[in-house]
Formats: sequence, structure tokens, C-alpha cells
Amino acid sequence: MIEGGDGSRDRQEAGATLDDLERGRASHRRRAWADAHRWLARADRTAPLGAGDLELLAAASYLLGRDDDYMDALDRAHRAHLDDGDHLRAAACAFWLGFRLMFRGEAARSSGWLGRAQRLVERDERDVALRGYLMLPLAEQQLAAEEREAAHRSATSAAEIGERLGDADLVAFARHMQGRARVQLGQVEDGLNLLDEAMVAVARGELSPIVTGLLYCSVIDCCHEVHALGRAREWTSALAAWCDQQPDMVAFVGVCRVHRAEIMQRSGAWSEALEEARRAHERTRASDPGTAGEALYQQA
Repeated sequence: MIEGGDGSRDRQEAGATLDDLERGRASHRRRAWADAHRWLARADRTAPLGAGDLELLAAASYLLGRDDDYMDALDRAHRAHLDDGDHLRAAACAFWLGFRLMFRGEAARSSGWLGRAQRLVERDERDVALRGYLMLPLAEQQLAAEEREAAHRSATSAAEIGERLGDADLVAFARHMQGRARVQLGQVEDGLNLLDEAMVAVARGELSPIVTGLLYCSVIDCCHEVHALGRAREWTSALAAWCDQQPDMVAFVGVCRVHRAEIMQRSGAWSEALEEARRAHERTRASDPGTAGEALYQQA
């Protein structure tokens, strides 16, 4: 009877885990990020998630502003893919870890993860989109070093790989980096046209949520830098609408409010701008110190 009881309990736990997994996956498809995180994390506590479900947990964590949880889940997904013998998906996880660390200013760790991704890709002779993704951090570094022509070449090569392999995220990301490079080269109108082209895919909902948010923020920043206020206003409104469709989301919402405060300020709506900046700070002070600082600057 004891053995039978244990078997029954095991079956119940296995069934509960499966139910939690299905709820988590379904919530992820609906972009209900808090529910996705809750159900996937609960399933993970009962039995460790597989590599693919860890990637879903990582994405939900990112969009909820849980950066440490994002890094941990992606690290575990990387190891799980290696254990499964899927070196390319392991490389993709390594790339996104390195890319995130780069924007967090952790250069050594970023370099390590990006180097691991590169090494794993080089073990495979196939023509894969990840080769193009790995050109994006290089282009970012070249832009930061004011090597604008080199950055444009890197972004162009990445875009060509994305187009050849039909990877919409890569094409849009690379195209927007081409635009930023053109803007920094003084070819402002050409650069803005490339940014507009990249944003077509964003506005049509063709991209993954994280890439969508990253491109909205980067393009709006670029528009502000060159005082393209009409474009900045248009894309900020689109970003706000996108954020409103995902009420659980924390990532990108604070940035959106900062941009809205900037536009209100430039329009002379001082009280509204101050209130929007306060909301931005409230939303980001625990999860995004950089954006929280920008919000305080706008308040000042």
C-alpha cells in the first residue's frame, strides 16, 4: 500500500507539472507574462524544465524586468541545450547572454559569452542566422568607437544573412543599425529612412517581443538625437500602444514613459511631463536603474 500510495502521488505530481507547463506555455503565447512566469517557475520547482521551456521562462523574466532571473534561466537553457547535443541553440542562448551583459556594461563577461557563442557556431558548417547575430555586438562596439563605416559594413553583412535565411528579427535589427550608422555619418535622411524601414516589421508585429522593445527604444533615442521630433512622437505613441497591450510588462514601459515625458516637455506640457516622469521612475527604480536615472533627470 505504501508503494502504491507513492506511485499515485508521483503520478499526481507529474500531472500537476504537465498542467503547469501547459498553462505557462499558453500564457506565453498570449503574452500574459506574469502568468507565464508563475506557471513555468512553478513547474520548474517540481521538475527541472527542459531547454525550450527555460527559454520561455527567460523571456517572461526579461519582460517582467527580472533581469537576474532572465540571466539564470538563459544560462540553464544554454547548458541544457549542450546536454541535448544542440550546439546551435546553446550558441543562441550564449549570444543573448553576451548581448545583454554588453548593455549592462559588463564587458568581460559579455566577451566571454559572445566568444563561446562564436566558437559553438564555428563548429557547424551550415549557413545559419546566428552568424549574422554575432555581427551585431561588433557593430555596436564600432559605433561606440566612432568607426561608423565599419559599423555600417558589419550591419549590412548581418542584414544580408538575415534576408538570405528569412530571419525577420535579424533583418530588422541589422537594418536599424545601418540607419544609426548612416545618421552618425551625417547622412541623416538616408539613416532615418532605414530606421523607418526597420520599424515596418516592428509595427506589423512580425518580430519577437524582446527585439520589438529593443528596436522601439533605440529608434526613438536616435530620433531624439537628431531632433526628428515628428518621428519620435509617432514611434513613442506606437510603443505606448504596444506596452498597453501587455499590462504585465515592466521592461520598456519605463523607457516609454521617459520618452513621452520628453515629448510633453518639448510641447510645453510641463505638468503632464513631470507626472509622466514620476510614473517612469516609480515603474523602474527597482528593476532598471539606468532608466530610473533618466526619469529623475526628466523630473529635474
